[in-house]
This record gives sequence, structure tokens and C-alpha cells, in this order.
Amino acid sequence: MNCFICGGEFEPFLEKDFRLKNLGRCEYLHCANCGLVISKTLYEMPEAQWRALNLECHESYQGSDFCDADPRWLERLHRQAEMICELYDKKIFSPRERFLDYGCGDGKLADMVNEKLSAPAVEKFDEFMTKPEYLQEVSPAEFGAVMTCSVFEHLIGRRDVEKILRLIKSDGVFLLHTLIAEEVPRDANWFYFLPPHCTFFTNKAMQILYEQYEFKGCAYNVGARMWLMFKDESRWRDFKSKDLRGDWARSEQFVDYWKAKPYR
Repeated sequence: MNCFICGGEFEPFLEKDFRLKNLGRCEYLHCANCGLVISKTLYEMPEAQWRALNLECHESYQGSDFCDADPRWLERLHRQAEMICELYDKKIFSPRERFLDYGCGDGKLADMVNEKLSAPAVEKFDEFMTKPEYLQEVSPAEFGAVMTCSVFEHLIGRRDVEKILRLIKSDGVFLLHTLIAEEVPRDANWFYFLPPHCTFFTNKAMQILYEQYEFKGCAYNVGARMWLMFKDESRWRDFKSKDLRGDWARSEQFVDYWKAKPYR
């Protein structure tokens, strides 16, 4: 099996036993070139079992205000909502363009944003959870902004990455929250080795992906722990000219902010 980011060869990395109804022993692989780590077990899991595992792992905290694996989850969501609302105030985002929360789960972050705006702006879509107000399908190049919050670690290969990034218009913005490490620890007890997390990105892997999809500029909001990636140079320049609250890092390349362990 070859890395879907750089084409390098995967090598054995570690194994972990979860003892769940839908997942026992889990095998992980590592790309020696870009550092990407994947779960071979989850990548090869039958679709029905994969969906059952997602439900088994997520139903315990969806709709709740607390998650054992991420105790500061709700605090982070509030910071992300505040950041997004400020970007609407500063005209980085416009209510005239569609904004999608892809893999929105129970929709909590989108609801936080919409409650603060004069009119609802963020639409919701999730393959594993459905509600009457969620979009039933999404189409390529349909959205001026696409957000994924705690989703990228659940993606299986290029097919899932492409599903998301192709939704962004040519002048659009991608908003990303996930954990991106300088190096994935070879430690089965690392807190991020949880099902159904199946893809673990490094800074190098994300830089390669960033170039493959021809993003022109990148910004990272430290408090919100969220990246913004711009497809359009003029929109990127406009963003850089704004005086924004909080701690931001900006670059024409992918912002490789997290360099030191524990990456949290």
C-alpha cells in the first residue's frame, strides 16, 4: 500500500487493541517520506462495519456538552464560533455565499455561529447523522466556504479528502480543525489513537496536500485551533489586510504551527 498524499511506501508502525463491539486489534502504518500515519484495519474495514463503528463511538457524546476524549471541546467550539463571526463582521465571509459545515455531527458549532449572526449562514451536512434541517446532498464547487471540525482524522484516503475539497469554489476558503503534528508519536497510548480516527497528518503531509490543491495562503488561529486556507490570491490579500482579534499566524505556505509534543 502506498501513501495517498506523497506516493511513498507505508511501513508497519504499531498495533492497539480497542476491544469494542466493532473493532478489536487495530494495525497502523507509517509513510517514511511524509510521515502520514493511517489505520490499515479501518481503511480495509467493510462499509457496514465502518458505519456501525462510527455510531458506536460517537453516540455517547453527540448532543452533549462534554466529551471524555476532548474535555475542552465546548470551549474550543465557542472560540471557533467567535472567530467565524468576526470574519463575517470584517467581510471576509459574505452572507451572499454559501458556507458549509461538512461532517457537522450534532450541528453544535454551526448553531453557535448562526445564533450570533443576524441571519443563519452556516449550512450543515453529515454522512453519518441526519436531521430534517441538514442538507441531503452537496455538489462540487457549490460553496464559498467549507469547514471541517474534527473530521479530517476520520477520512479514508484520497476519496474522502476529494469529497470535501472539491466542494469549494475557485475563490473559496477551507476551514480546518484537526490535530496536525510534526511527527506522529509511535506510542499506542497517545490520546489521538482513538477509533474511528484513521488518518493522522503531519506538517509535511499537509504542506504537500496544500500544494496539490493549489491554495494561495494559509492562516492559523491559535485560540480556535483552526486553519483557513484560501484558493484565491485577492481574497488572501484582503484577509491579510484586516486587523483581527486573537493570535494569528499567516503564510503563503501551510502554517506548520504545532512543532513540539504533546501537540495539544
